[in-house]
Amino acid sequence: MPDLRDASGTYTVHTLFNEETTVEREIIEHLKSAKLGWTWHSREELRQYRPDEREVLLLPVLREKLKELNPTILTDDDRVEAIITRLRACRDNQQWLTWLKQGVNYQFDPAEKAQDVRLIDYDDLEANDWWVTNQFPVVGHSARRPDIVLIVNGIPIVVIEAKTASRAKPDWREGAKQLGMYAEEIDQLFYTNAYSVGVNETRMMYGVPGRRLQFWLQWRDPWPHEIDEYDEMRVSLYGLFDRNNLLDFIRHFIVFATRDGKTEKVVVRYQQYLAVKDILNRATDLTLPPEKRRGLIWQTQGSGKTLTMIFAARSLWEEPDLEQPTVILLVDREQLGDQMDRELKSVGTENVHVAANKRDLEEMLSGDYRGVILTTVHLFEGMPKQVTKRRANVIVMADEAHRTQERELGTYMRSALEGASLFGFTGTPIENNDHNTPKAWGYVKDDGLIERYMGRPYTVTDALRDGVVRPIHWQPRVSDWQLHGTKLDLAFKREFGRLPAEEQNRLTTDGARLDALLLHSQRIAQITGDVANHLTEHVRPNGFKGMLVCKDKQAVLLYTQALRTLLGDAVVTAVISQAPKDDSAEVQTLYLSEAKRKKLLNEFLLPAQSELADHQDKPYRKVELLVVCDMLLTGFDAPILQALYLDKKLLNHSLLQTIARVNRPYNELKGHGLILDYYGIFDHLNEALNYRPDEMGDIAFPFDTIREHFRKTLQQVWDLFPTETVPRDASHDAFIAAMKILRDQEGAEKQFDTGYRNLRVLYEALQPDEQLRDFVRPYAWLTKLYLLYRKKFYPDASKSIEATAEDAARTRELIREHIDVDALEIAFPTYVLDEHFLTKLKDKKPDAKALEIEAMLSAELRIRLDQDETFRSLSERLQRLIDEKRAGTLAGIALIEELERVSEAVRAAVSEGNRPIAEQIALKVKARNPAIADVQAAAIAAATLDEADKLCFPGWWNSSAVDPDLSRALLFMIATRFPASGLLADDAMGFIATLVQLLRRRHYQPLQEG
Repeated sequence: MPDLRDASGTYTVHTLFNEETTVEREIIEHLKSAKLGWTWHSREELRQYRPDEREVLLLPVLREKLKELNPTILTDDDRVEAIITRLRACRDNQQWLTWLKQGVNYQFDPAEKAQDVRLIDYDDLEANDWWVTNQFPVVGHSARRPDIVLIVNGIPIVVIEAKTASRAKPDWREGAKQLGMYAEEIDQLFYTNAYSVGVNETRMMYGVPGRRLQFWLQWRDPWPHEIDEYDEMRVSLYGLFDRNNLLDFIRHFIVFATRDGKTEKVVVRYQQYLAVKDILNRATDLTLPPEKRRGLIWQTQGSGKTLTMIFAARSLWEEPDLEQPTVILLVDREQLGDQMDRELKSVGTENVHVAANKRDLEEMLSGDYRGVILTTVHLFEGMPKQVTKRRANVIVMADEAHRTQERELGTYMRSALEGASLFGFTGTPIENNDHNTPKAWGYVKDDGLIERYMGRPYTVTDALRDGVVRPIHWQPRVSDWQLHGTKLDLAFKREFGRLPAEEQNRLTTDGARLDALLLHSQRIAQITGDVANHLTEHVRPNGFKGMLVCKDKQAVLLYTQALRTLLGDAVVTAVISQAPKDDSAEVQTLYLSEAKRKKLLNEFLLPAQSELADHQDKPYRKVELLVVCDMLLTGFDAPILQALYLDKKLLNHSLLQTIARVNRPYNELKGHGLILDYYGIFDHLNEALNYRPDEMGDIAFPFDTIREHFRKTLQQVWDLFPTETVPRDASHDAFIAAMKILRDQEGAEKQFDTGYRNLRVLYEALQPDEQLRDFVRPYAWLTKLYLLYRKKFYPDASKSIEATAEDAARTRELIREHIDVDALEIAFPTYVLDEHFLTKLKDKKPDAKALEIEAMLSAELRIRLDQDETFRSLSERLQRLIDEKRAGTLAGIALIEELERVSEAVRAAVSEGNRPIAEQIALKVKARNPAIADVQAAAIAAATLDEADKLCFPGWWNSSAVDPDLSRALLFMIATRFPASGLLADDAMGFIATLVQLLRRRHYQPLQEG
């Protein structure tokens, strides 16, 4: 195979790129560097390896690598072709990644055993081919050309879509959205995909195409390279595309999680990867003493700590140096054990044994079990010493490590597992007076001091920055009934001060006074009324849910009864532990069986008002409020949960873990989690949290900061439109002037789009709120502008000015009350690009006319370009006009004339595309060989349609199943019936693919067109 690496290590930039592809150029230059070691190949060079653009595998390259990597297995070409056939037939990403990791298990002959055929050499990096190309053409349901594709051994592994940040709106999000579209339209490119990347000059985000953008993440560590942390794009680039890292990701750090019958791909986060590497570095050096094979890992609540432990367990099990270790996953309560067990099963972790009881655990450990054991710390109570015979390849990983020190349980565990490596995980920082946790799990330095944390902690500040969690805001409620600190004395005096001295004396202890006040009927009534109102007004409208946390089961009973009266039985459900000997008969009426509780917690994650067919048989989805006292305060991961109503005294890690229930991302409208504090803890938060100030970070923000953020954001968006040029009189001219600013000023559109979207989330969080009264009309004006702009320039996303689900509940309500949609439709009509389009605009003022033409062309070309590459030159022509307008070199009548010329050119191209299909095919034939006579071109077109009529069926364009047969039929037809046409010279399959794509794009219906 020829080596296409450039001898100089560089390439001539001007022959590859234009001014619009600077991001591609920079990425490829870094990938080609000696540090990363990829080899660049142009799409022209790759054409020799894939003449058919429907095929994404570089088959000649792949055949050669299969032979090189498997010389004793693939001993002849027939065997190679058997593997190639198996690979080409696979359309399942999970299966492909399994093969990339483990090889293809194949039995070539009944007399032979099945053998694993390697696709990648994980031991010798240089034994693999590392290629990168750009503008990689693929023909699927549509023809597309992804910006950058990374190819290993002829297999496309990563797809990168680059956007230029200086454009009006595009950023990495546009790239990520486009990748989602590609995953549907050229799906064959993503069968082998590890992950994909959306990038601009400043930021690179990776994720799974088609998933919500909130699940796309930034890789923030360049390990093993050293890059300035402020150069975020390069940090991500070097961390994600270091060749050793990429192979490690494929082999150990991409899993498929199956929950409720749905399977989703999960790619490791950078803090998870680094923590696992730290664990491996210590645990695999068995020559070290046990105190050197330890560490405490802090990854904040909601950042994926459980998955970090699972990634570590899988990596440890597969590490050859550990010689099939015993990996113990330790939790301190059954509920967390159930959660860990579900996660282990969901990602298909093998060799997992869940300890049933003390005897079972002891038998597994003493019996030299190799694999993963999941157990609670309580099962170690009373266990003999050195039950694992001081084996060094025993590794313990404890969830919420600070709680495993309770009583003597930690001592029993360490005694039984003497010699083991010990790694503790915590979702909260170490408390100031907690000396046991570092001593139990910390690495002992050479000077005898104990390391506080292993590696760099992943704090709540880090998680907020990365968007892994949402900020938490707190709001004091019903202040007369708050009972924290001195407020208990004041409330007691107010409520019971008039009682006789004897009765007051019976309530002298703090506990007795607290119970009397907590369960006071008037207090319960006032709080439940407030909770019900808040849930109805603020939480329910956008499809979120809530949870009320109170002192004990009696309080749960009282709150549940009162809230069901206000909201209905189906809306409110209690979740409590069962203790029949201690609980009253009334409390026992709240019991749920284990099966019902699991069903409730699974269905609670669904929207209450969901109309999806597969949700209709899930009655617990209608539960919008859970009432708890001890259960679900840790380990309950419910992204739909936005509001936590707190009426219980919680301190330190218990408080941090509880409030973190509402910090999980859900959708764009969940901008924050909310704590409504009825107990009064947050007024004295520093007293409730005994941690180092430098480790605390931003645990929670006062609710008033949302109001202040709303005011500041509104002012920033408002100031984009100076009142001297954009009067706020709601006139036609005012909105034209505002839209002109968005189109003409560099960065204005992006600022407006981002600012308004943030403003909308804040508005939803606040309304109804009396303090917003003076801001409603300005927000309505900006909303009107946003609706108009969206309709004019992005009609593919918004066909009319009507409110949509994207606008959210309170904004939809505002649109109905404050915006005359019918009047706006008349003032800003929707135009069609036909022969009358420019005539309809003749009486408009110059600015309005230019804006209407630009809006029409921008929208039309964006839609057309997604379907047909022939519109690219027109799109580039329009962009040049926009650039000249912004530079001030084109304006007024001259601008309008140029825009009108482009309009006519676009209309002509659209008209050309609407010709009868036979005429279009004939034109393609003539374009391929201009010497062909019109009569023969028409005959070839007719013959093409005859072949299509034999093979195509209604809806055939929705899959690629017909393409191979149709291509072969057209190739045979031209070769046999029109051999002298010259159509099959030089890239015959490329021309055939053009004909097939034309039929597909026109949704050709057999025997109905022509």
